[in-house]
Amino acid sequence: MRKSLLSAILLAPALALAAGSAIITLEMPVGARQLGMGEAGAALADDAAAMYYNPAGLAFGPLADEWRMSYPADSKNAPYFTSMASRSKNGFFSKSELWAGTANGILKFDGEQWVDYHSITLQGNAKVRDAVKVYAGSERGLEENVRKVKEFNEIKTADDEKHIVEVKMPWNLIVKDTITAVLYESRTEKLWVGTPKSLYRFDGKAWKSYDSELGNHRVTALVSQGASIWIGTDDGLFVYRNGQFEQKGKVLPSQKITALVWSELRKELYVAAEGAGVARLIPKKSVNDKDRWSLFNEEDGVMDKSPTALAVDSSGHVWAAHKGGLSHFNLRKWEQIQFADNTVNDISVDQKGGIWIATDKGVWRHLPDYATASGRKAELERTEADEAEGKRDDEWVHYHSGNGLSVNKVWAILPQGNDVWFSTANGMEQFKDADYQLTAFYEKLLPILNIPDLYHLYGGMTIPLNDWGTMGFFVNFVSFGSTVASGDVDADDLVAYNSSEIVGGFSYGTRFPGDWGLGLSIKFFYSDLSSGAGSGSEEATTFGYAFDVGVLKKNLIVDGLNFALVLANIGPSVYYVDKTIEDPIPLTWRLGLSYEILSLADYKWVVVADYNREVVYDDSKGNPEPFYVSCWKSLINPERGGSGLEGAKNSLMQGVFNVGTEFIYANTIALRLGYLHDQTGKRDEVDMGFGFMLSDMLQFDFATIKDVGESDGVRDGQMRFGMVFKF
Repeated sequence: MRKSLLSAILLAPALALAAGSAIITLEMPVGARQLGMGEAGAALADDAAAMYYNPAGLAFGPLADEWRMSYPADSKNAPYFTSMASRSKNGFFSKSELWAGTANGILKFDGEQWVDYHSITLQGNAKVRDAVKVYAGSERGLEENVRKVKEFNEIKTADDEKHIVEVKMPWNLIVKDTITAVLYESRTEKLWVGTPKSLYRFDGKAWKSYDSELGNHRVTALVSQGASIWIGTDDGLFVYRNGQFEQKGKVLPSQKITALVWSELRKELYVAAEGAGVARLIPKKSVNDKDRWSLFNEEDGVMDKSPTALAVDSSGHVWAAHKGGLSHFNLRKWEQIQFADNTVNDISVDQKGGIWIATDKGVWRHLPDYATASGRKAELERTEADEAEGKRDDEWVHYHSGNGLSVNKVWAILPQGNDVWFSTANGMEQFKDADYQLTAFYEKLLPILNIPDLYHLYGGMTIPLNDWGTMGFFVNFVSFGSTVASGDVDADDLVAYNSSEIVGGFSYGTRFPGDWGLGLSIKFFYSDLSSGAGSGSEEATTFGYAFDVGVLKKNLIVDGLNFALVLANIGPSVYYVDKTIEDPIPLTWRLGLSYEILSLADYKWVVVADYNREVVYDDSKGNPEPFYVSCWKSLINPERGGSGLEGAKNSLMQGVFNVGTEFIYANTIALRLGYLHDQTGKRDEVDMGFGFMLSDMLQFDFATIKDVGESDGVRDGQMRFGMVFKF
């Protein structure tokens, strides 16, 4: 008798706690996050572990590039979102933020949600009144401001106030007007806000108004230059430095400033002045020096004298937006780009050198041929004759209501890192450029057996493919440990061997209209149940392949409700030693639901449920049926038999039920709880877990099992560790 082979085969079902199929690694769940929620994840499927639970999850964000409506608002006749400023990630543990000026004040996007307030933690014996006084930066109207803050925080009595630790200060408590300009100054971490009547600054704790210093001017543009803040108004250009304001540009023929941009590469300020064109300022470098001004208009090649927006690209080229198109200054001359039968509303530049143009007929992304290093070199070498012949390799991409945007009219645009924000006729929309995700997972299996080399490892990586969806690669490995058994010839001759399985492959997911996603995984496996066995022994090894096919429907019936259906491990049967003895691989139906109960600025709460039903089935001779027969025949012929309602119940209870929940606070801490019921495998387990999101880039997860059933509880206390790294 092949004792070594029998030992390994007996051990494998014990690890799976279910019998009937081979290659149990195909069914070893992964991801400490999902395992903390009762091993449910088919309908959630929003991180790199989706490659195991449901590859259709790769069709949606955050795994895939995605267009989404972020904040609906009717803006058909005039923009609701009037201006934007952002703070991109400037360190490993930092998070990106976005401030948007609206027709009714300020809104902030914290990376997950829009909020209309700033949170302040009360220190010591501080009261709400004390916090409001600091936040407002003045005692003017203090009593009314305190009343508004208490109402905003639903503080009705003195007892309510005693229990308040965190006070929410409305952004519009101080700045109530339409926002005309917003600037986040990263060097000092201050937010500058312009309105039709004044200029404000928020330093993270308190607001300051510059009514008396600057006067009553409509602020139209803000830009920073080192320690200086340049302020464009409808009555001239001002600069703020060291607490003092100074008016500049009195020599310009028009004092109505519409846009500003600073060129850090050339240390120049470009000014759009209505009715005058584009002015260039080289600021004085010392007290004895003088400001140097130049003015460009139609005679110099500028499209018209009323530019509405300015941008400087990575090569120092200047772009000006006009109603009918663009003016481009390549540092030698101006050239024009006409947008026929269209209106250009805004222009901006992303970190890769792409020029984004917002119009009434959608958005264009223009990548000039000089945006790359080789392109810049070619530009320097390009002759005037080449310019005249138009020898360029520029790239133009058009986004509209047919391929991403919800509507064609776009008022304003702002790239933020790899993402792009759009103020449209329907509100605020976002193009979310998905990160690469790298995940790792480890668990020591069956701790009650105390076998040190019995463990499970998983690693995976997802790669977004722009409009094509997302692809991922993964490896799933299980070490079954070392087994000592008697030899075939002499019972006293002990043989030690190692057993392991490895599954590797790739997944792909793509999106279809109506919030449908389709995913496919192709897996290759190798199972070695007798590595290290003595010479002359038959090798108990096998290899083969399998497929997973999954669908995911977002927002089924109601927003936040997701539905998933997966048929996993489609593939031929395998054999180890005897070709006449075939074992099926664990063909499994996986049904999933998830529902987002809460989706607020500081709280997110989701519940999930999965049902997993293995559907292997043998014919009358004991041979495994092919998958297209097993996938339905096993359902109508459960192992416990029965007919009618009894048969349906027996078939249902032959599967594994998984339910769980996840609660996330401030996009930083996650608490998870789950339950698993497996009548066939005699498992009743409670799963508990938590996670830490240290930044937009790094997440750590932990989960453990508590056995609550009447089984031997071999998984009781089993620890799971996971990590997700985004880049």
